[in-house]
Amino acid sequence: MTHAISRAVVAAGGKGTKMAPITRVVPKEMLPVARVPILEHLVHELRACEISDVLFVIASHKSQVPAYFGSGGAYGMDFSYRVQDGGAGPGAPVLDAETWAQGQPFVLAFGDNLIRPATGGWAPLRRLTHGEAAHCAVLTRVFPADEVPPHETILGAADPPRTVPSPYDVGFGSTGLDHTGARWVHACAARWMLTPFIYEALRACAPRPNGELYLIDAVRRWIAAGNELRAVPLLPTELRFNCDNWETYADAVATLRT
Repeated sequence: MTHAISRAVVAAGGKGTKMAPITRVVPKEMLPVARVPILEHLVHELRACEISDVLFVIASHKSQVPAYFGSGGAYGMDFSYRVQDGGAGPGAPVLDAETWAQGQPFVLAFGDNLIRPATGGWAPLRRLTHGEAAHCAVLTRVFPADEVPPHETILGAADPPRTVPSPYDVGFGSTGLDHTGARWVHACAARWMLTPFIYEALRACAPRPNGELYLIDAVRRWIAAGNELRAVPLLPTELRFNCDNWETYADAVATLRT
């Protein structure tokens, strides 16, 4: 089946308050892991999945990002940049990318999250994007329901973690995202495949009480309209580091020394 996804939006506008004061000088996405910035690991992840066009949505104080990556020519890719200071929440950078995406499906990746695939086999992002481009899909990590780390977005019930990859673990459709009583659950793992439905769905969503626009609220609208969300789980041997805090960042540095 032809690989059809060539665009990615990288959300890298967060303030990094959990890692202050250093993030007042260096964006958290530019902190080094294995001698290169976290964001460069993501660039290589995208390139390995045949993504050629990338839009970085950044805050105005993150000038180090375009200064470091430039036009993308050094990576054989085409990089664009959009400054977003007023947007809040994970849905804001998606809306800001609407004209750039030109009506095509795209990957949404959060720039402070580092994913290391297992040796051999298809990388997680390739599993996510492989298939029909009309799907909405999300990379997930399967957790015991009572051991989900704080601030993770829970999607729905899951089977116990698999040791071999599959096209997808479950399709959340008519049953919605209810995980009541589940022993295992899917939690978002910072990589999405989205189609143009997302723009209208986001505009129809009211911000949460904290003023932020949440991507998952728009996805729930997608499901309620009779569509399916594919959940593509990370394997137990695949690593994900949400480097928005010192503890996880230190774990990434210690684990990924080379």
